[in-house]
Amino acid sequence: IVGHCPAMSLAKSLSFRFAQSDSGVLIQGESGTGKELFAQGIHRASSRSDGPFVALNCAALPESLLESELFGYEDGAFTGTKRGGKPGLIELADRGTLFLDEIGDMPVSLQTRLLRVLQEREVIRLGSTEPSPVNIRVVAATHVNLETALHEGRFRPDLYYRLNILRLQLPPLRERAGDIQAIAHHCLVKAADRSVDQRDIDRLLSWLLANSQ
Repeated sequence: IVGHCPAMSLAKSLSFRFAQSDSGVLIQGESGTGKELFAQGIHRASSRSDGPFVALNCAALPESLLESELFGYEDGAFTGTKRGGKPGLIELADRGTLFLDEIGDMPVSLQTRLLRVLQEREVIRLGSTEPSPVNIRVVAATHVNLETALHEGRFRPDLYYRLNILRLQLPPLRERAGDIQAIAHHCLVKAADRSVDQRDIDRLLSWLLANSQ
């Protein structure tokens, strides 16, 4: 994670401290601020680093598909199910970290089911009545103001307080002007072929800096 401005340095320091805990983490920040990078960093620095890191964007799927992806299903639970059933991402994240991106866009009905998983430490697949124990840490992220969503009835208060044990606020790039040069150089070096002259990289870097003011 490139950046050494005060806000980013604080975020990285807090992330390392959060990694030493097993409590839920809520990462808030605008799109493009690196929420998943921080979630991965917290996982890799934690005692769960040998376990899986499973990510799901809650805004990318319709409610019915999101439910089956998250909780899994038994054979014959609905039309088109895979023979033998399928474990959900919650089960796949067992002994690891489940990263729920854009948690603010999760339908309220699924928020209720997720809350039960976090409370009971067990998950029930669609079409099943038998719970399966799970040992997961949830790191959630959103660009939505969840306090506003609470007042509007779009987010469950009990789930919010369950997720918001440790909070990380990420600054947008416009508040990190001092990091632009380091970020631009990092991206250019990664993208450039080894045959590209360093002077061309420096000229392109100077152009980026001049046009980012």
